[in-house]
Amino acid sequence: MSQPPILQGIKVVELATFVLAPAAGTVLADFGAEVLHVENPQMGDPYRYLHLMKPLPECDDAYCWTLTGRSKRSLALDLKQEAGRKILHQLVEEADVFITNFHPSVLAALGARYEDLAALNSRLVYAHATGYGDCGDEVEKPGYDATAWWARSGLMDAVRAQGSDHGLATAGMGDNPSAMSLFAAIMLALYRREQTGEGSQVKTSLIANGAWSNSIMLQAVMSGAEPFEPPKRTDTPNALVNPYTCSDCESFYLAMIGEAIEWGPLTEAIGRPELCSDPRFVDVDARRAHSVELIRILDEVFSRQPLEHWRRVLDEHKVTFGIISRTEDVPQDQQLIDNGIFREIEGRGGLHTVDSPIAIDGVAKRPPSPAPALGEHSVEVLAELGLSQEAIDDLRTAGVIRTPE
Repeated sequence: MSQPPILQGIKVVELATFVLAPAAGTVLADFGAEVLHVENPQMGDPYRYLHLMKPLPECDDAYCWTLTGRSKRSLALDLKQEAGRKILHQLVEEADVFITNFHPSVLAALGARYEDLAALNSRLVYAHATGYGDCGDEVEKPGYDATAWWARSGLMDAVRAQGSDHGLATAGMGDNPSAMSLFAAIMLALYRREQTGEGSQVKTSLIANGAWSNSIMLQAVMSGAEPFEPPKRTDTPNALVNPYTCSDCESFYLAMIGEAIEWGPLTEAIGRPELCSDPRFVDVDARRAHSVELIRILDEVFSRQPLEHWRRVLDEHKVTFGIISRTEDVPQDQQLIDNGIFREIEGRGGLHTVDSPIAIDGVAKRPPSPAPALGEHSVEVLAELGLSQEAIDDLRTAGVIRTPE
């Protein structure tokens, strides 16, 4: 029998926008934490409207918000007003975790720096996500995963083949993995609190996570390796770690890291066993020296049959490869479905969302609930703080809070 969600009873106040910091809150919510998303009452979190930005796919559903706002409550609170800041402080007094990605100058103006909030709650875990870290000249610089994680870390350049254009980042490709670092830091701090009774501040940044993602190549540089420029697919020095296209224009990525064991089975799978005795390909060194020729042969062979043929044959011969999926096909991938990677959102008419990538045997996750409307829970949250209906109405009239129309 599954136990209740492991973070049930943990209260999180999330003063953050866009992806990195709120995505960490989403994972906490998946495991049962009560996450309150605090947002500007005028327009709310701008992330609600990110799906309207070109070149993102057009859709009537605010799918960015659907993904990261799920299972949270929304409090629309004007923190520029003293009454709003007072409410935030009341919430923090009862919270276990505070998540933010606001710049230090903004946090100082709002009275929401670590030292401000730790003075109210010594057990608070204060999680701060930044673009470029919390030291140096670029502390206040806006940081997105496309700029700080993808471009600045060297990743964008590291995957650009010789003579080709730089590849554009896809939405959230650095934010969501970086959010897992923030989630891990929060959990470490909660574990430490169990030992010491004390809260603490934890941090991560997009640029640090980008460097970690590119760390093998960065370590090569720091170890004195020669500068590296990725080759084109057709002249890479290793034909057996390379993408190939089939007769139906579907593709797969050959990844024969265990080349010594898999070379023979590959030649059998493609019906070219004579390649094993071909002097050009007889051993690893020969295959490297004649990689361009081997690519031409494999291109011609793989272009004769559709992907499903090669998928079956390569699997039968235990050759390592991966299907290159189109994004639109992934939600129908049976392997992902069988592993529960897509979960149905309660009350959304069968709409599914992408689950966070952690599972604990015997511990249930919370069923995803719909992302909240702006200020959907403002009245409910303030009532829980003990405010009267009259006081809540006064705050609404003064524009300190907002409730749904």
